[in-house]
Amino acid sequence: MNFPFYIAKKVGVTSKKSFSNIIMRIAIAAIALSITVMILASATVRGFKSSISEKIFGFWGHIHLTSSYAPSSYAFETSPMSIEQDYYPSLDTLGQISFIEEGNNWLGQCTEKIKKTKGGIRHIQSFAQKEGIIKANDQIEGIILRGVGADYEWKFLRQYMKSGDTLDSKKTGGKDEILISETTAKRLKLKLGDDFLIYFVQGGGTQALKFNIKGIYKTGLEEYDRRFAIVNLNKIQELNNWRPYRNYGPELWLEEEKVILFGVTDTTFKENRAAVNAHLQGGTIPVAFDNPSENGIIITSQMAKDRNKKVGDSINFSYNDFGKDSFTFKFTVAAIYEAPNDPAWEKTAFVPWQSLHALNKALPAQVSGFEVFVENLDDLDAFGNYINSNTLLNKEQYSNTIKELEPNIFDWLSLTDMNERIILILMILVSIINMTTSLMILILERTNMIGILKALGAQNWSIRQIFLYNSAYIVGAGLLFGNVLGIGLCLLQHYFGFITLPEDLYYVSVAPVKLEWGSILALNIGTLIITIIVLIIPSWLVSKIDPVKAIRFK
Repeated sequence: MNFPFYIAKKVGVTSKKSFSNIIMRIAIAAIALSITVMILASATVRGFKSSISEKIFGFWGHIHLTSSYAPSSYAFETSPMSIEQDYYPSLDTLGQISFIEEGNNWLGQCTEKIKKTKGGIRHIQSFAQKEGIIKANDQIEGIILRGVGADYEWKFLRQYMKSGDTLDSKKTGGKDEILISETTAKRLKLKLGDDFLIYFVQGGGTQALKFNIKGIYKTGLEEYDRRFAIVNLNKIQELNNWRPYRNYGPELWLEEEKVILFGVTDTTFKENRAAVNAHLQGGTIPVAFDNPSENGIIITSQMAKDRNKKVGDSINFSYNDFGKDSFTFKFTVAAIYEAPNDPAWEKTAFVPWQSLHALNKALPAQVSGFEVFVENLDDLDAFGNYINSNTLLNKEQYSNTIKELEPNIFDWLSLTDMNERIILILMILVSIINMTTSLMILILERTNMIGILKALGAQNWSIRQIFLYNSAYIVGAGLLFGNVLGIGLCLLQHYFGFITLPEDLYYVSVAPVKLEWGSILALNIGTLIITIIVLIIPSWLVSKIDPVKAIRFK
């Protein structure tokens, strides 16, 4: 028979009414309240971090790959990069990777551990950005248009749509559609289906485009909702003069000499036709510059002389896009004319406009960059370092995690971890103080019993075990009631959301909770073990009780 356990059952909280039993019940209530607060604090902190992080990641992705260093998510003036990259779209097939985790041991020495990520890369998508100014109902507001393509995941934004629908990336022609936030709609007094103008700075001037509101969303991220709107990627490419909508108007190279090719149609060349025809030295002007199959070129006599070219000869021009993409134009000399005595004219040639626009098909489209999504958030830093240190990116490309782009928000979320730790420590201290007080009261009330047991030959440790068993019962009962209450309140909040918050301050309208059963189990086991270990110290009071005096004690 377990003698201490048997005695503990007889003198426990279920025994006859006494002052100590009232204290024990108060102790159970205190333990229950402490574990309830700890569960609520842990679930709320995890809920906040999960909800806010998911919103930010859903809007921006986990890792950004761009052609220019972006210190923040508001760095919208980015250089274009080709959509054809070695890692796009194959990066989303990347599974678990090994990485080195650096840390410090208990001596403060640096340590390195080889670990594996919990998951891989889930998705990669392209994006482009352009700033503009909205003018509607006598209101003006700055906006950043975020262009998304066919690879964009709409799952995130669909859950925040207040009205309307998402964009159709395959749509061509018709009205230019846009998604704006509820914040922008209210400030500019706009509604679903309205048209409004957005002004853009283009080549030192301004350009106005009309957009039609196809949908209104509200993520609750006030900063993002106020600054951003969603349009199709091709519209941003067109506004930025990027491929496949680039108007090259451009400078090309004839061997080592820079020249200008004018892509013209019959209409645009009408004014110059007579001037060129009057100075024609050979050949004839192409009849139809609008003919897509026409590859004739009109060059100057200076070009013909320098290259020893005559009518009917082939001539090549090379195009190089900032040292990245290159293409060779092949033309047949259709005519040679005497250019005016002007260095600019001597290096000017006329070609069908389709020839220059062939670059939009021959060379890859251009975007601002790519957003990468990881399967497990814990792997964010590991994949960020992997992409940076790996040969995936060339020297003109940069990788930034969303934590680097939005440090303020994630610093704020990190502070919630500190709040959680403080609450847990305080609640454990409350439990320890309550249990210590209760144990001492129980020992003092049972002084007479302790004296009798000692007189009968019971060892100090056996008697101490009696009270430790009682303490374990109290802590266990408190944990049971506390778990029922804490988990119950979390489930009620999760399903009914009776606690609300100002969304403009907390990014969420309802206090989020996230129950992690591993954390709850750890809280219970940790509280039980720490409390019982600490209670060994006050139970030492038993060994100081003199049997003779204890038996006389009333």
